This record gives sequence, C-alpha cells and structure tokens, in this order.
Amino acid sequence: RTPTDMTPVVPSLTLRSGAKMPALGLGTWKIAAGDTTAAVLSALRCGYRLLDCAPVYGNQPQVGAAIQQALDEGTLRSRDELFITSKLMTQTLDPTDFEAAVRTSLAELGVDHLDLALLQWPAPQRAPIAEQWCAMEALVDAGLARHIGVSNFSVKKLGELMDGSDVTRGAEGADAEYSVLNTDDAEYCVLGECRIPPAVNQVECGAHFRQERLLWWCASRGVVVQAYGPLGSGDQFSSDGMGRARSGMEPVSHPAVVDAAMATGVTRHQVLLRWNVGRGNVCVIPKSANPERQLENLEAVAGPALPPEHASAVGSIEEQYRLQHGSFHTGPNKPYRTLADLWDEDVGYMEGREFERPEGFALR
Repeated sequence: RTPTDMTPVVPSLTLRSGAKMPALGLGTWKIAAGDTTAAVLSALRCGYRLLDCAPVYGNQPQVGAAIQQALDEGTLRSRDELFITSKLMTQTLDPTDFEAAVRTSLAELGVDHLDLALLQWPAPQRAPIAEQWCAMEALVDAGLARHIGVSNFSVKKLGELMDGSDVTRGAEGADAEYSVLNTDDAEYCVLGECRIPPAVNQVECGAHFRQERLLWWCASRGVVVQAYGPLGSGDQFSSDGMGRARSGMEPVSHPAVVDAAMATGVTRHQVLLRWNVGRGNVCVIPKSANPERQLENLEAVAGPALPPEHASAVGSIEEQYRLQHGSFHTGPNKPYRTLADLWDEDVGYMEGREFERPEGFALR
C-alpha cells in the first residue's frame, strides 16, 4: 500500500480555527532514539499524517530526519500534509524561554512551525499558568505555532484557564475546600481568561480510563481531546520498558474487548482504538515502531464503528485507573500536595495499586 492508492482514509476532527486534525497520530514517547527515524518513516509511508513529539522524549532530531526522508522520496509532497505536535515541560522552563525552546524544537524537527504546541503539565513552579499561557499565545502571534493547547489538565484547571479564575483564593461558589497549591503565596497560580483558547487537551484516555466527564466538558467548549495510552501502554510494564508493576487488567485482555474482536473480525487493539474514536471528538495517538501494527492501528481508525452492543460493553469496563498518574508533581515541596489536588477528582481508583510514590506522597 502507498499513501496515494490503497491507503485507508483516516477521519479528521475540526479544531476551533476550522483546521482539520487527523483522528490518528503516531505517539513517539518511549520510542528509542535509534529506532525513531525508521518508525516514523514507516508510519508516514502507510498513511499517518499526525506526529506527537516532545523534547523530553529525546528523539525529535530523529523524527525530523524521517520527515526529511519522506519529503525526499515523495512519500510527503510537502510539509503541509503533516500535523506536528510538540510540547513545553514548564516546571523547568520560564515563559520568557518558551520561544527559544520552540525554535529549538523546530530546528530538531526540520520545520518552520508547529501545528500544535502544548503545555505538557499544569506546572506552575516557574510562573503562574496565566503567564505561561500568554507566552503560548505569543507563539501563535509569531507564527511559530498554528494552534496551542494543554496536556494533563483537569476540567477544573482547564475551565479556570479558559474562563478566568483564581484557584488560590477559594472564591465564593468555587470548591473552596480544596487547596490545590502548596504555597502561602496567593498569587502563585492566578489564572486569567485567555485571548486564544486552547484547541486541544491531551490526556490519558482509553477503555481503562474513559475520562467521560472530561470528554463531555471539552466537547461542550470546543476543545478536542488527544488520547495518549489508548491501548493501555503495555510497554510500561515490560522488562525492557519502564518495568512498572501492573495492578489492573490489561485492556486488550478484558472479556468485553475479546468478545468484540471475535464478533467483528478485527484485532483486540483495533477494538480499543475504534471504540475510542467512535465516541467523537477524540484523536488517538498510540505508540508503535512496528510497521504491521502501525497499519493495523490506521485501519482500525479508518474502519467502520463498532456495533452498538460491543461499543457499550467496551465502554462499561468497571475497573478504571490511571497509568500516567503524575505523582512526581505531588508532595510537600511540589505545587500539588496530593494526587487529588493534581487531578481535581476522587482518586480512590489508585487505592491499593503499585506505582511510584515520591517522598511525602499522599493520595488525598
């Protein structure tokens, strides 16, 4: 198959600007630098047109090499065929340095603009998030990013950013019982109404953690959801991956997923992707360096929706839990005291699970 003849057509999602974003992208987190150029090139050859990147992944130069090779060989007719995302890890970066950081990413990727720049976490260590967002808006003004968004933002934090609020003061009518910041400085993380609203919120989202309330809220506010870990991030638990201990059932092994795969004649991975995209307003960005799996994932998103009875079963898996829990942002000397403060939700789903806990960690 080539991108010009037999490649299945991946549906697209419309951003608030009217621009189109593919509903499938290639996640590049945890692809080793030495494997990245080949992995990205094979994805481009089979029809992928969205690439999800970040400096912290340590492989952006290799992504750039694959883009250039795809252009040279004619797999890509122009850079404009691509939708490229990169991120800013703001707990170690001042807003005054955002432009330089993005220019470094552009040089590594070999392009002159990002289609989407994201705040990778709601991390106010170096500056209030409102100040960070002003620096993000300046990236659009400078032509360095076409769209801007966030990652790992809860409904509460995203709403505060979009509508203007001060999470440190417990304003009348707000959830004043929650103190989300570990500081006595009332100006530490004052959020203000944004001039350019976020186009995307990239979050962990799959059958193992459906994020139903967040998806509903984002759709109601014109924010598209990019779903990372949509297959359950199995490589996080492998001996050659992150070596984590799995404390919940692997999504691809759940009976509802197995039954749907057998009934529809597709793979279990395809069931999970097809179900997620079928919910609407969701773009999935699974990671794979395997060309056959890349094509399998593409065909899943390009194919027909799951029958309603199987979509309902997959979307009703009782056990829900986060894999990318974000505990490293919590603790006595971190901006969020507890995991509940970070995610603004009942985190009882993490009770009894084995995961990394920094010194002084508390669920709630």
